[in-house]
Amino acid sequence: MEKVYKFNYKAEGQPVTLPPGKYKLECWGASGGVIADLTSTKNKGGYASGELTLKREKTLYIYTGQYGGATGINSILCSFNGGGSGSIVHGGGATDIRLVGSGGGTWNYSPGYYSRIIVAGGGGGIVIGYSDGNGGGEKGDNGNGRNNSFSPGATQYDAGRGNSSSSDGNFGLASGFSNQTVGGGGGWFGGASGSKTSSIAINAGGGSGYVLTKDSYKPKQYTPTSEYWMENPVLTTGGNDNGDYGYAQITLLQAFPIIDIISYSSAQATFKANHTDKTSLEKIEVFIDDILKETITTDLYEEKTINYTLEDNALHTLKIIATDNVSAIAEKVVSISKSIVPLENDATLNNITSKVTEIKDGLKNGKTSITNVLSLKNIESSLNNTFVELSEKIKTSFDISDTNIEKLQNQLTEKNNTITQLNNQITNLQSHIGKIATFNGNLAMTQDSANSGSCYINVSLDFKPDIVIYQMYDYNESSGGRRKYWGIGGKTQIPLFIQDYLQTNKNGNVYYDNNITFTSNGFKLDCNKVSYAYNCKLQQYIAIRYT
Repeated sequence: MEKVYKFNYKAEGQPVTLPPGKYKLECWGASGGVIADLTSTKNKGGYASGELTLKREKTLYIYTGQYGGATGINSILCSFNGGGSGSIVHGGGATDIRLVGSGGGTWNYSPGYYSRIIVAGGGGGIVIGYSDGNGGGEKGDNGNGRNNSFSPGATQYDAGRGNSSSSDGNFGLASGFSNQTVGGGGGWFGGASGSKTSSIAINAGGGSGYVLTKDSYKPKQYTPTSEYWMENPVLTTGGNDNGDYGYAQITLLQAFPIIDIISYSSAQATFKANHTDKTSLEKIEVFIDDILKETITTDLYEEKTINYTLEDNALHTLKIIATDNVSAIAEKVVSISKSIVPLENDATLNNITSKVTEIKDGLKNGKTSITNVLSLKNIESSLNNTFVELSEKIKTSFDISDTNIEKLQNQLTEKNNTITQLNNQITNLQSHIGKIATFNGNLAMTQDSANSGSCYINVSLDFKPDIVIYQMYDYNESSGGRRKYWGIGGKTQIPLFIQDYLQTNKNGNVYYDNNITFTSNGFKLDCNKVSYAYNCKLQQYIAIRYT
């Protein structure tokens, strides 16, 4: 018992309305573009899957990724669904399933981006013969180039960040159009763009994938609720082995029953049961105030009318439950009362008078019950309040409670997301560190007599570092004053949270970004930028080499 919905590439949103049930959602991202002489090489799109349980009918929107294309694409438009618009080749578009869509060709709008529940990233464009910028997956691959250069792939928490802001990816799409560029892959976040000039060639980074779960990262503007959390998530980088274009598939794993109450009164109710799988219903049960009144096991798919008798004017509960052959249920509950019995068409004036008196007594009893309950909740009310006024008091109480709960939930979610993001960034950084060296003391400068007496501090290590963070100071002999200098240098991209840490911990000290030269076995600091170069000393440093 499986029903499969397949969605091949189209340059438009593809809506599908799903009845209640458990579904497997699968997405495959598109491949990045490639120049003509490298057509045997491919940066593949990623794969994402998860299992979603729908307790009510829901329309989802599928957006499939466009292949990045071949040499000669000069359009400033991205590949459909987020592939970067490189002037040489485009990146591959992502494939996603979202809650908000138009069914048309517009994909790049904020409400849609922030309603995506599953994404497979697109591959980055290729201009040099490596298959490396595949789409995610949890993370898009880096696009590599000559001389150990690379364009970063996107992650769960951030886009791929290139060597300038114009090459950075974004939420939902890769970087924009500029000359001599190679488009990054689209995705949950987009990959960084690459470039090709007479002196350099770098492939673009892949976009990241995403599956909404209880523990997945959720941006502040994200709209899907816990109703759409998925189970058994799978994210595979480069998982599209079946073609260049993106596609998606939804498979029904378990069908659920459906109940529709057509009409009801104080004496009878008419309803109809159904099921996604037309042979799976086993029984229908009818309850009054949680007491079983009738069990139906025949003609389960036909419209039915049940009769019942209410003994008083109080509010009662009518509940109808449909159960299938794997014990999945659908339930509908309504309130009924003897006081709302309609008059017959030939009712006399006496009948109408009696009915009005009955309704009046029922309303008075009902209002008394409401005011008694409100007083228990410390909500001021009286019998002089109209039902509209009482309903407003109840609504206000609920709104205040809902708002307080929502604020607490949002604060908790935001803090949990922040902690998760920081933990992942730290884990990611630790996994890439190959060697590390630290120093805390006083290392004096050296004067270069062969170079106009320039002053420098030379640090010898047994490796060539990628990032160095240091603190140095100079000393004014006449005044006795000492001045500190913070600095950072890197051959590759400095992680954003390290930059943020340094920016927020300058403490009024002078800060240098470009005061360091890397050597084959260490690094050298230029002392000539400080006020008293001849009294310059290195106080502490940390040097890191990536794996």
